[in-house]
Amino acid sequence: MKTLYLSDLDGTFLRSDGSISDFAKRELNRMTRAGLWFTVATARTYATVVPMFRGISLPCPLVLMNGVCIYDGSRQTTLRHHALPKDVGRQCEAIFARYGKNPMLYFEADSRIRVEYKFLVNDPQRAYVAQRDNFFNKGFTRVERYSFDSGDDLIYVVTLDRREEIEDLCRDVRTLPGTDWNFYADTYTGCYFLEGMPKGVSKASGALEVKQMLGADRIVAFGDNVNDIPLFAAADEAYAVSNACDELKAAATGVIGSNDDDAVVRFLTERFEKENPNA
Repeated sequence: MKTLYLSDLDGTFLRSDGSISDFAKRELNRMTRAGLWFTVATARTYATVVPMFRGISLPCPLVLMNGVCIYDGSRQTTLRHHALPKDVGRQCEAIFARYGKNPMLYFEADSRIRVEYKFLVNDPQRAYVAQRDNFFNKGFTRVERYSFDSGDDLIYVVTLDRREEIEDLCRDVRTLPGTDWNFYADTYTGCYFLEGMPKGVSKASGALEVKQMLGADRIVAFGDNVNDIPLFAAADEAYAVSNACDELKAAATGVIGSNDDDAVVRFLTERFEKENPNA
């Protein structure tokens, strides 16, 4: 019986400073090269995940952008992405404008992401762009008009702001047909992410896609935040790190150590050695 292990990144697999420890790198390489099926399920894009895991063996497809993108890290190519309905971008822009806001719109073509925005309204947004611009196969562009007619697929919508600034906006965009939305606290800034994606797409749907691609029998998942709840529901076993939110802990099979203690990798090491005593 083959098990697929999937972990969220920020607040779960990554330490609080966003790093991967030398211990985690060494152990993950040892286990994946000996046959462990491990991958990540994250809101991040391949632009930050690929450089982050450089030198680390990830033989299984990655679940990125909360399931919007299934990505082959070894070949550095998108295996599958899900697009928003064609008219949603303009509708979304109009709703944001009513609140004096504008979304960051993610377009993808040929395994490259282009992110467009009109203006940035706070320091977390400026930091978000600065930390991610001109990364691997991804760039941010300030525009006067969004390029809805470019022919590229609109796959993702994001903003980052204070909760009270976008709570009502969140309520309104959730009425848009063909979309699902996540609204949750950012691990690092205390602001809230509002993320829009195609209807029915989530970390859970992405995990099930990868499970089918590999022919895995079971899923074991790890997470820390409310956007991991659907993933936990789809998994056969699900473990929350000790620093996870209470809602996720309530949905978990069990609670393990903290992200700063490499709890995910320590769990995997113990499980792998128990199941593969001669590896």
